[in-house]
Amino acid sequence: MVAPWRRDSYVLGGGAAEVALIALSSVKLADPLPVSRSRHGMPDDDDGLESVAIVARARAEDPAWFADQVLAPFTGLVAGDLGPEEAAAALAAEHAYVIEARLDDPDSLGHLQAAWALAKCVCEEGAAVVIDVHAARAHLGSDVAALAPDRSFDVMHEVTLFFDQEPDGALAAWSLGLCKFGRPDLVLLGIASDAAEQAALVLRDLAATLADGERIEPGDQVASSDGRVLTAARFEPAMSAVVAVDGPALVLTGAAAA
Repeated sequence: MVAPWRRDSYVLGGGAAEVALIALSSVKLADPLPVSRSRHGMPDDDDGLESVAIVARARAEDPAWFADQVLAPFTGLVAGDLGPEEAAAALAAEHAYVIEARLDDPDSLGHLQAAWALAKCVCEEGAAVVIDVHAARAHLGSDVAALAPDRSFDVMHEVTLFFDQEPDGALAAWSLGLCKFGRPDLVLLGIASDAAEQAALVLRDLAATLADGERIEPGDQVASSDGRVLTAARFEPAMSAVVAVDGPALVLTGAAAA
């Protein structure tokens, strides 16, 4: 058995955790899939296992779904993350394996492990690319197949950090993927260009804290890794035209470089 990833700082009252992975293959894979608890890393967590489902979709049977739900939104993402060759493979894929999990306010991360265990199995069977929908990231199928089943939790495998320049020249930074833990994404605004690395560390450390089960609500104050005290507020799209978050997010003030 593989022990479920723990949330040692879990605080009751978070939101629903949601995972969505899309594995693309040029060939139809075995049905049923040869999923192994020990080889693929299925956790010893009944709630996590019950929350996960996989659905096979064939391009020939539903070309409109394939075009609208896979190719249009994610071809550019695959090209940007993995290069034009893998993007071409995604465009040529004939089969998609959609892995989804949803669990209300989970006190461990077994649902996330179970989703990646299914993705690992699918990739061992021949899937070429895995798209992590909520983290807006693409993975090589060979990399997913090579994941150690008993690996430790790594927040930066689950969350992506983005930076973009505001019209005034300052930077905005934000996370994507914290919905996997039932937590809002995080936004920093007004970052000086020479403070981008420190902002990334702040976001990484706070993302790890939320993944571990802590909660941050509007009005809360949190200590950042650079020694600042940050105040959380609900992020509204009008606050920044460049920040692209899908779902609830908190903006943290007081993080701009002096």
